[in-house]
Amino acid sequence: MELREAYKVTRSNVIPMVLFAAIVVSLGINTPQAANEIIACLFNKSISNTELQPSQADVDRFQSILTDKSEKEVRAILAQRALGNKITESVLSDFADKNAIEPNESEVQSAYSVIKLWTVDLDNDGGYQDEELERYRLAMAEGMAKSWKVSKALYEAYGGDVVFQQDNPLTPVGAYQKLFEQYREKGEFVIYDPAFKAAFWSSVKMKYAKTYDPDNIDFSLPWWEKSMTASEK
Repeated sequence: MELREAYKVTRSNVIPMVLFAAIVVSLGINTPQAANEIIACLFNKSISNTELQPSQADVDRFQSILTDKSEKEVRAILAQRALGNKITESVLSDFADKNAIEPNESEVQSAYSVIKLWTVDLDNDGGYQDEELERYRLAMAEGMAKSWKVSKALYEAYGGDVVFQQDNPLTPVGAYQKLFEQYREKGEFVIYDPAFKAAFWSSVKMKYAKTYDPDNIDFSLPWWEKSMTASEK
C-alpha cells in the first residue's frame, strides 16, 4: 500500500461522528435513485448519483459501525457524505482563489516541522522511500497550512461558532454556513434531490453541543504552534 493510500484510509476512519449522526438522522428511509440521475449542480457541472456511490470496502467498514443500518441505507449515507465533501471542497477552494489565500513559506515550514515530529516513526520504516515520505509530509504541510489560513479568513469575514474537529481544531462552522448560503443564493451550487439536500443542510446548520468561547478563539497563530507551545510549558 502506498503512503498516500494509507493516509486516505486513516482519514476516512476519523470522521466527526456528530456530523455523521446528523446525516443519519436526516436519512430516514430513502428510495434509491436511478444510477444516472443528476443529484446536484456544482459550479455549472452536473453531479450524478453514480459518481457519489461508495466502494464496497467503504460500505463494509461503515456498516460495521452503523450496525442498525442496512447496506442500502449505508450506501445512501455515504453518497450523501460524498456530495457534502464535493460541495465543501469546491466552495472553500473557490473562496480561497477569489481571496488569493495561500500559505507563505514560513507557514508551510512551520506545519512541516510539526508533521515531521508527528511522523518521526516512519523514518525507520523500511516500507517507505525517503523521497515518498518527504512528498507526503510536504503535501500534508501545505494542506494543513492552507486549511488554517482559509479558516482564519472565513472567521474574520463571517464570525460565528468555532468547534474542534480532528482534522481542524479551529473549524469555523458558523462561517461555513454563511458562506454556503451565499454560494447557494448566487446559484453556484444547487441540490435537486430532496434527501441529499436535507442531509447537506442538516449537517451545515446543526447546533454543536460544545463550541469555543468567543474570547478563546485565536487565529493569530496556527493552531499547531499554539499546541506545541502549550505542551512545552
